[in-house]
Amino acid sequence: MPKERFLLIKSWGCGFWSDVDHVMGQLLAAELTHRTPVIYWGPNSLYAKSFDTNAFDLYFEPVSEYTIRDLIRPGYKFYPSVWNARNIMIEDLDKIAWSQRNLGDMMSSDANVVVSDVHYFVKPMIDYIPKDHWAYGMTPHQIYRGLFDKYLKLKPDIEQEIQNFYMANLESKGPLLGVHIRGGDKVREVENLAKLNKRYVREIDRYVKTYGIRKILLLTDCKEIIKKFQKRYGSMLVFTDCRRSELNDTRNAAHLQPYREKRQKGIEVIKDTYLAAKCDFFIGNGYSNVSYAAKRLKDWPEDHIVLFYRDLKKEKKLAKKRTRKDGKRRIEELMNHRSEYPEFYGGVNTYAD
Repeated sequence: MPKERFLLIKSWGCGFWSDVDHVMGQLLAAELTHRTPVIYWGPNSLYAKSFDTNAFDLYFEPVSEYTIRDLIRPGYKFYPSVWNARNIMIEDLDKIAWSQRNLGDMMSSDANVVVSDVHYFVKPMIDYIPKDHWAYGMTPHQIYRGLFDKYLKLKPDIEQEIQNFYMANLESKGPLLGVHIRGGDKVREVENLAKLNKRYVREIDRYVKTYGIRKILLLTDCKEIIKKFQKRYGSMLVFTDCRRSELNDTRNAAHLQPYREKRQKGIEVIKDTYLAAKCDFFIGNGYSNVSYAAKRLKDWPEDHIVLFYRDLKKEKKLAKKRTRKDGKRRIEELMNHRSEYPEFYGGVNTYAD
């Protein structure tokens, strides 16, 4: 039996930085289990160029010398057992059910190839970090910072495109404030997103007054937000040329739209995020992976970055609201079931002869 040990990191299949977050956690897992990482963003990636392209390699340098094709060997043992040398390039085998995706089992597996296609954050992996590992004793954010610096290396043309925009629009024009505000389909994930977004203007104005901000780099997926900020901040406002959707549009979010050049979709997200990290200050959405990526790309002084969240009181209120709504749904389902199948509840058996 071959002794090689690999961790195949497949695409989580969600937004760009959500997929990167998944990769970062699994790169830590690869280090902790002494496995060679192999990243493969296949056809389920929203940023894949074609069915036979590894989308990760379109944007970043490989993290090891191996590719997924090096793992297609009949003698290898795979975990979860649903995978084998013939099907590892296929997607979504039992993924929805999370069958055999327990973190502890994945970490302790003796298989030659452990396949990771479900998302685990860094936090639950902290218990597996030994004292002699570089991440021992660190917070999740500190670990992410280390992983981002260690593994994320942009393709040269993307790095150059970012630098060109920066030199043309932001260099020597600071202090710079990066602002990331979501509209579009984020309303499905964040209840009362509109209320959270109302906090931006006051905080931006505070930064402008306190720190003498001269340019505001706006990252947004929404056309209406661009227009609103242009009206308020005029020539102070800077933004990249990228695809955007309408306010609260849950069906046509930019990352779900078809691109003739698929790689451009990922570049637009990367470009905005890396430019935000070049700013002196940053205001973002605490429920967004884009904002978290900007936070993890560099060491921000504490008073130079703000991510908006709902307060605990609001979170509890929304949780109660969700509980009531779910309870109402369950009662309605029960009532419908009773009316459709009365024989199960002591009524007349409509199926009797």
